[in-house]
Parts: sequence; C-alpha cells; structure tokens
Amino acid sequence: MEKKLLEWKKESFGICDNVFYNSSHKTFYSHDIININFKKRLKDIGIKERSLYTLRHTFASHMISNMNKGIDILWVSRMLGHKDISITLQVYAKYIKENDAKRINKIKEMGMNLGMFTF
Repeated sequence: MEKKLLEWKKESFGICDNVFYNSSHKTFYSHDIININFKKRLKDIGIKERSLYTLRHTFASHMISNMNKGIDILWVSRMLGHKDISITLQVYAKYIKENDAKRINKIKEMGMNLGMFTF
C-alpha cells in the first residue's frame, strides 16, 4: 500500500502537491470525495476496499508499536489531533510491543489511571 501511495504521489508531481486532486488539479476539500477516489484507486490496483480512515489507524498503531525505537507518543497523539495523550493510550496501548507488566509500568510512569485501559 505504501509503495502505491508513493507512486501516486510521484505521478502527481508537477501537477499538484497531493495524491488526490480534482480535474482542475486543485486539492479536494471534501473528505467524502477523497474517500471515493481512494476506494477507486484501491479497486484499480486490486486491493480490498477500505475507508480512508483505516490509514489513520494503521499509521497510529504502527507508530505506537515502534515506541521502543524512539517514537514519541506525545507527537503521535498530537498528529492524531487528540486532546491529550490519555485518549491516544486508551485506543492504542494494546499495540505497544511489550508484555503487559512493562506496558502497565510505562503507563503508571506517565501518571495515567489504569482503569481507563483495556489490556
């Protein structure tokens, strides 16, 4: 998928700064139109249909699962537009690649209430 997105970006180089653009080579401003184009492109290359929103989840879970490689969870939380880090952890803590004891200790170190998480 990443390879195809990079190809599409390369195809649009010089026409537009975006992967998805309208017939006037302008940025789409409607999430619905971008999602329609995304699904069309997936179909064209034989990838099972999914919503554009899945890219957000894939990005977040991948970043969280690589925290041990120096990924800053606060940065991820900001990229996702979450009000605070607790929201990010509620949804994505299960992707932290550690056993539950280490994960719980990290959450405690951040001063978070463990009652809000599911493991």
